[in-house]
Amino acid sequence: MNLSSTADQIAPGVRLLDMEARPAFDRWRGLARRMRFRSNQLILTLALRRAAHLWINDRPAAERLMARWRAMLLKPTPQFAAMTDANAVRIAAPHAPNLAPPAPSEWFAPHKGEPHGFVFYVHGGSFCLERSPRLTAMVARFAARANARVFAPSYRLAPEHPCPAGVGDILAAWRWFKETWPDEPVVVLADSAGAAIALSALQMARDEGESLPDGVVLLSPWADLSLQSWSVVAASMGGSTGSTMESLALMAHLYLQGRSATDPVASPLFGDFSGFPPMLIHASKGDILYDDAVRLADRVRDVGGDLTVRLWAAETHVWETNDSATARQSIDLAADFIERCLD
Repeated sequence: MNLSSTADQIAPGVRLLDMEARPAFDRWRGLARRMRFRSNQLILTLALRRAAHLWINDRPAAERLMARWRAMLLKPTPQFAAMTDANAVRIAAPHAPNLAPPAPSEWFAPHKGEPHGFVFYVHGGSFCLERSPRLTAMVARFAARANARVFAPSYRLAPEHPCPAGVGDILAAWRWFKETWPDEPVVVLADSAGAAIALSALQMARDEGESLPDGVVLLSPWADLSLQSWSVVAASMGGSTGSTMESLALMAHLYLQGRSATDPVASPLFGDFSGFPPMLIHASKGDILYDDAVRLADRVRDVGGDLTVRLWAAETHVWETNDSATARQSIDLAADFIERCLD
C-alpha cells in the first residue's frame, strides 16, 4: 500500500512507511533471480579478494587493477548518456564564484524552468569507485524533478586514500559551498557508501559549529561498516542481493585500513544526529543494507529528530538508477521532499 499521501500529514518525528505490498511469489522467477544474484556475488567477491590480496602484497599491481575497474565503470553508455541529456545540462558554477571548489566537481541544472535552490550530491561506489554514468543519469533526473541545481563534488577514493580522506574532501566541499552561497537553500543527497561519507562530514561540520543543510535524502544508505545489521547476514544467506557479507567486508577493509569500523567518521550510525535537519531515507527490504536504514531511524528517534523512512518490498540496491516505475516513484517522492526543504 502506498502511504506517501499519509506521510505528508504526519507531525515531525520518526516514521517508517511501507510503499508497496510484497509481490506474489513466483517460484521459477524467484529461482532465476537468486541464481543471477549468486553469480554476481561470486564474481564480485572473487574480484574484491584479488584487490585486497594485491593491496597487501603488490601495491602497484593493485593500483593498476583499480584503475582498470574505474575506467570500465566510466565507459560511456548511450542509454545513460541519453537519460542524462534528456533531463539536465552540465553547467558552470552559478554566480561565477571567485574561488574554485577544493575538489573536482560537476554542476547540473534542469533543462526547463528557473531552478530554485541547490542539491549537494555525494555519490556511492563502495568507497573505491567514481560516479558512474548510471549515477549521473540519476542525478540529472533529480535536477529535473526537483527543479534545482545539483553540485556533485568528487572525493579521494580507497584503497589509495583510506578513511577519512573522502570524508575530509566532502567536508571541505561543504564548507566551500556554504562560504560561497551562505544564504541559498540546499539539501544533501547521497546514495549507498556516499551516505556514510556525507553523514560523517555533516556530523563533523555540526560539531565544529558550522551550518547544516535544510534537509538530507539518503538512498539505500550504508551507515555501519562493522556489518552488524541483520539484513547483511540474511541477504547473504538467502541470495536476495548481488553482494554478500564477505564482499561488503572486503570493501570496508579497503576503505578502513586499520581504522575501527565503529568509529563514527567511518560509520556515522555510531555518531550523534542531534541538531540534524529533516531527513528522508528510501530503502528496500530486499537490499543487503536494509537494516542500516532502520537502525538509522532508531538513532534519529533517540535524539528526537525528524526522519521518514520509506520501504519498498523487493527492489535492488539504489534502484533509483533503473528506468522503472518504482525508480520514478522513488525519485518523485524524494524530489517532493527536496522541494519542500528548499522552500
